[in-house]
Amino acid sequence: MFDDSYLSHWQVAAPELVKRGMIATFYINPGKAEYQKFASHWEDELWRQGMVYADHTMTHQGFADLDGAEHEIGDCADIIRRIVPGPERRLLSFGKPGLGPGHWNISAEDFAALLRRHDLIDRPTFDKHGAVYHLQSSEQMLALADRAIATQGMEYLIIHGVERIGPNVKWQDFWALKQDVFLPLLDGLQQRQAQRQLWITDHISQHQYETERDSAELRVRSAEDGTLRVELTCQADPLLYRLPLTLLTELPSTWREALVTQGDREKRVAVTDRLIRYDAIPGGGTIVVRPIG
Repeated sequence: MFDDSYLSHWQVAAPELVKRGMIATFYINPGKAEYQKFASHWEDELWRQGMVYADHTMTHQGFADLDGAEHEIGDCADIIRRIVPGPERRLLSFGKPGLGPGHWNISAEDFAALLRRHDLIDRPTFDKHGAVYHLQSSEQMLALADRAIATQGMEYLIIHGVERIGPNVKWQDFWALKQDVFLPLLDGLQQRQAQRQLWITDHISQHQYETERDSAELRVRSAEDGTLRVELTCQADPLLYRLPLTLLTELPSTWREALVTQGDREKRVAVTDRLIRYDAIPGGGTIVVRPIG
């Protein structure tokens, strides 16, 4: 996760992520000077590279009342949905800027209602997950990834600036993470991803997947005439939770390859040790598995 719309996000972070086939969540402030001066990079480039935008308020200055909160939070969400094509209703991640007391002058109930109204999901806490502030070395940061692998859970890292190197760099972004820490971190994550130990994704996809998976129900409708028919459902709102879940299905020992269809989705899948691995959308229609050959 990258906060505050800094120059280093599009100058350093995004290009290095793209090199490694990885993505991140960028928490933007469309009202900040850093964003407005270089708006074309945010509005025309990063999201086309696969990066995901999240709501970090318009100006990072907080607000005095509900009207101010609606502007800071709601307008930022509207701008992201305007920039990035997608369904009219979709979830966005929200990261509350780190400001002291007196900058958030609405009740917790009003704050929660505002997030719900704009289909925003509050991200996990900054505590113990901030680069430079909490964690200084790539080894410390990769320890988060290894903890996620060990627990089969989720971990995350929040980064502000990344060191910019060049003859015309006169200042560094806030809490700039040195490149000799940042690049080995990405290499270590890439290695773990290549070994299929990690799924490196954005906050909302992780949230959607866990929400769907934790309320999913799988039911075999029939297993006749060499064809398996399965129904996958979940309790989450289908308008906001439509991420494919990964399924493992055990098949007869004579199967070598299977054709998996759901609606207009179709995929050939190799059978390994009597198992196939494939993706299916909860509530997306009957999953049909047939042998090939």
